[in-house]
Amino acid sequence: MSASREKNKRKEQIASGETPAAPEKKGMSKGLKWTIGIICLVLVIAIVTFFSMLTSGYLARHSTAATVGGHKLTPAMVNYFYKEAYNSMSSQYGDMMSYLIDTNTPLNEQYYDEENGVTWADTFTEQGLQSAARLFAIYDEAVANGATLTEDDQANIDATVMNLTTYASLYGYSNVNGYIAAMYGAGCNEKNFREFLAIEMLATRYSEDVEAEPTYTDDELVSEYEADPDTYDTVDYRVFNVTDSLFDETDEEKLAELKKTAADEMLAAAEKGDEAFISAAYEHASEDTKDSYTDESYTLRTGVHHSESELSDWLFDASRKTGDATCIESDGTYYIAIFESRDTHDYALPNVRHILISVTDTTDEDAMAEAKAKAEELLAQYEAGEHTEDAFAAIGDAARDDGTAAESARYEDITPGQMVEDFENWCFEDHEVGDTGIVESSYGYHVMYFSGYGTNYRMKLVEDQLRSDAYDAWFASVTEGATDNIQTNAFGMRFTTK
Repeated sequence: MSASREKNKRKEQIASGETPAAPEKKGMSKGLKWTIGIICLVLVIAIVTFFSMLTSGYLARHSTAATVGGHKLTPAMVNYFYKEAYNSMSSQYGDMMSYLIDTNTPLNEQYYDEENGVTWADTFTEQGLQSAARLFAIYDEAVANGATLTEDDQANIDATVMNLTTYASLYGYSNVNGYIAAMYGAGCNEKNFREFLAIEMLATRYSEDVEAEPTYTDDELVSEYEADPDTYDTVDYRVFNVTDSLFDETDEEKLAELKKTAADEMLAAAEKGDEAFISAAYEHASEDTKDSYTDESYTLRTGVHHSESELSDWLFDASRKTGDATCIESDGTYYIAIFESRDTHDYALPNVRHILISVTDTTDEDAMAEAKAKAEELLAQYEAGEHTEDAFAAIGDAARDDGTAAESARYEDITPGQMVEDFENWCFEDHEVGDTGIVESSYGYHVMYFSGYGTNYRMKLVEDQLRSDAYDAWFASVTEGATDNIQTNAFGMRFTTK
């Protein structure tokens, strides 16, 4: 059809009201467009949901980050063990922790072993998982033997969570879940924190029961001590070390002569007795340590256990007598020592009651004076009544209940080094049952009551060692191979907090 005829036809169609047929378009149908739209919408929803799960901690609570002993650990649970590993090291090193780790830098950006690319985050993760493996091994053993949490255990868990709730409010968190997540990491909340505590507590309680289970007769304890007294006895002695650092000399031959001469002089002084030895130690000390040697106790070592060394063997020799002196050379150092005494710990341990009137700042003279007056008042109250332990306990309980005293308690089998110095000194003085007194300490004032004597200290040391050995053997058996089969899931581990 010619162009003019086509043009005329369109005019006729318009005149007659007909609509010209639209040219056919090639492309997507309406159905396909609808399908693609639905797919896009689903993808958007999926992406929003995924990021919502990320930010809400859902994946940290529900995915698997690691498997230990057949137990699947969520990222949140891994976080708890990770934090426990960190806290354990922090407790061990105290203020020295700051020399190892910068608290202002993420742990996954600080190297424990830079040469091998191991960060502190890697280290705490590994330690946490190893701890988890051992803990679950004991937990499984406990469950297999019918162990369950007691009402007291559950009460302790409730109290722990309640304390966290208090801290959450104190630090401005709207609920405890936010505080727990801030403390332990993404996904951590009250529910899985309770689960973590329950597992840890059951394993701990079961371990304590195992350790307390063995019983030993007196004959067994005596026999064990007599077989190896060096393991349980301690010694007191004085010592001075002659080392390279005492001399400003670089020539090795001359340095050796100087050390030998000093050692001979120190030994001669030691053989004359403590006074001469203390004076000689001051004379031979380096200039930067002389002030320390003005203290007569600086050369004294007390309560020292046996160790694998020539000096220790000499000190623990059964023939050793007070005043014996020796000079022992080892690796270029001369050890000059005087034997003072050997403690066989063959005495009964004291039992006491006390009522503590605590003082927050013991340098506050007014507060200390007030606390002392309260202590004297309570002691006078006891003296005016029945002179029995029950009467003393009743006064202490009443004082604690009305807020006068911070504590009223009975301590049994007090061992050396267990209590603060002044408190302990009073306990180990020569007392009779019913003796009372007032003791000042770094906590405030204690009203004291001597209850009597308990376990023989030597027998306690032997029994504690036997129990410890038995527990170590049990622990090694139960946890054997526990850390050999730790598996991590790369996807789940992405949601742990470093």
